[in-house]
Amino acid sequence: MTHRIFGYIYKHEGIIGLIGFVGSFLLMLKLGKNINIFNVFPAGISWFCAFLIGDYLSRFFHEGSIFPHRTDQKNKFRRLILAALIMNLFSDLTGSWFMRLWYYPNINLFLYFILAPLGYILFGLALYVFYRFFKRNNDHDVKPGRMNNFQNISYKLIINGGFVLSIIGFVISLSNYQKFYQQINLKWFQVYLDSKIVVDLSYFIVLWLSVFFMLEYTCYRLNQETLIRDIIRGNFLPLFSIFVASAACIILVEFFNYPFELWVFSNWPLGSIRFLGIPILAFFLWPMQYLILLPLIRIFDGKNIENVW
Repeated sequence: MTHRIFGYIYKHEGIIGLIGFVGSFLLMLKLGKNINIFNVFPAGISWFCAFLIGDYLSRFFHEGSIFPHRTDQKNKFRRLILAALIMNLFSDLTGSWFMRLWYYPNINLFLYFILAPLGYILFGLALYVFYRFFKRNNDHDVKPGRMNNFQNISYKLIINGGFVLSIIGFVISLSNYQKFYQQINLKWFQVYLDSKIVVDLSYFIVLWLSVFFMLEYTCYRLNQETLIRDIIRGNFLPLFSIFVASAACIILVEFFNYPFELWVFSNWPLGSIRFLGIPILAFFLWPMQYLILLPLIRIFDGKNIENVW
């Protein structure tokens, strides 16, 4: 039965994704801002439909599909789900739970912790499918090749030096997070409350970059490709794909949220400068999610099936 359902969705995923996304938006308009289980689910459906739209575009341009319509794709899809779950848990933990860069007004705690894992997965899949589409659609323009001696030495220096610095940065960031958390006078699980204390974004940025370099070093030790190596040898396609995919997902996810405020950005420096409810600095930091998601996929995908870099 499940196989037939997945097969039907795969066969019609373009039209299902489009109708489902628009239908979810219209349904939430009718339900309004009174957050409950009935208008949270349409938001999750919209993310799933965004994933279907991205996957359909990949198929339309002959770049393949990641939708688990075949048995041999299920293990790969499970790895994507695990990476999405971990990345978004890390994002909420560092951005919302202990820093209140965004919070979830009018949502009760029970509902949040029940539905958050599903939201993490659906949001992560939407992020990845658009990155994959933009990267694979331009892969033919990238010339494969090995690094020269200077590039190889530079790579080893950066990857090893970055790992050492990442440990230092990680420890310092955790110390700063602890000090800040003591100032906000809220419990970490009170994700529905705003701290009203402007955040020093350096804590957040240093922590995320530290974890990124740790993951890159892990990939290096596993003889996996890394973003750092690609940049050194002049392949900027992954960076380009990250920024373009971020723009697409901001339109599909963040702008979708603006009328309903399932989550609200708060406590950002220059927070008064906004576009559709999003602080201007959040636009610049939004792509950092990929710096955690993509190395995780690389680590879990030992056979390099997805080739994220």
